[in-house]
Amino acid sequence: MYDKVVTLGDVKPVLADVAAYQLEPFITICSDVYADIVGVPFPHKWNEVKLPIFYTNSLQQDYALINPDGTSVFNIEWLQEGIVVEETNVSTLPKPWGYAECGRHQGQQTGSILQPLNWSWPTFTCNTIYNYMAYYGTWGGSDIDATFGNNPGSLSVYTDPTANNTQQKNPITQVRDTNGNLQVVTQYGTTGASQPAWPMANSPAGTVTNDGSVKWTVVDPYGTAIRISPVPSQTGVVFQFNLIAQKPPVTFTSLSQTFDPFPDKYLKYFRQGIIAQCYRWSSDAKVQAKFDKNYQIWLKSLNDLRAMEDRELEEYRFVPEQTIFGRGTSGRTSYVGPAYPFNYPWR
Repeated sequence: MYDKVVTLGDVKPVLADVAAYQLEPFITICSDVYADIVGVPFPHKWNEVKLPIFYTNSLQQDYALINPDGTSVFNIEWLQEGIVVEETNVSTLPKPWGYAECGRHQGQQTGSILQPLNWSWPTFTCNTIYNYMAYYGTWGGSDIDATFGNNPGSLSVYTDPTANNTQQKNPITQVRDTNGNLQVVTQYGTTGASQPAWPMANSPAGTVTNDGSVKWTVVDPYGTAIRISPVPSQTGVVFQFNLIAQKPPVTFTSLSQTFDPFPDKYLKYFRQGIIAQCYRWSSDAKVQAKFDKNYQIWLKSLNDLRAMEDRELEEYRFVPEQTIFGRGTSGRTSYVGPAYPFNYPWR
């Protein structure tokens, strides 16, 4: 890409006059262009990423995500879509499923409400938060006073949620240890008779602590957690969350770095952005004055890129809750959620 743009007369002084294949400002320009491309409110297919799956747990609203290798999850910019699948009866085929509607924010809740509401939601709604903003239990803590309850303690049993006919009944699967580390259960079993020897404060993400046959793993405070609503009941079916997100923009650090995951077939749209940004970086006032015009051409290029990718029919649609004559005909139930996910119509 450097070779393609450095030969342009007005661009060459910006990139080549300092030194051959100088890192800056070219890699910063590439990073800025990439941020513009993924900054549009459009879910690029090539920028999608699957989140690590997690399972609903008794009275637990927040779930700190952790990769299979024990690392925390950072490669998420915004949630795109998702579904939940019932896991309690794992031998049932096909497995019942529902939508997980993704949004920007929702408040912290408990598993109970103060008055009945006529809900007609997706099965769950969900959003991302930082791990440090999530709710964590206390090992050995009381389930009364200033707590949401469901804390683990001596000889607490964590049952694998993927086992057949398992109900939601585990203690909370994440705690803040006595040294302030954020810990997540990564192996089910039975906790020890006394509190485990937690690692020192500010231990790195991935640090493992043995607690009887249970394993706890430290997560990074600035990693990603998921908040769901409604809060799962104390007992009930287990749901598996399968979420898809958009990745954050790539930050370039060297000229040998590829544009992955940006597809090669769209590189002309990337090149136009680089040319515009090169005018912005020029020390020549006459050349810099060309930035505004070329940036507008670049913005049109982004629209063209979106049009190239957005030629398929959408599956999303509006479904009326009831007819204009009320509930005299079949329609959705008055409440659809994890306790009643199958959406049978009233007649």
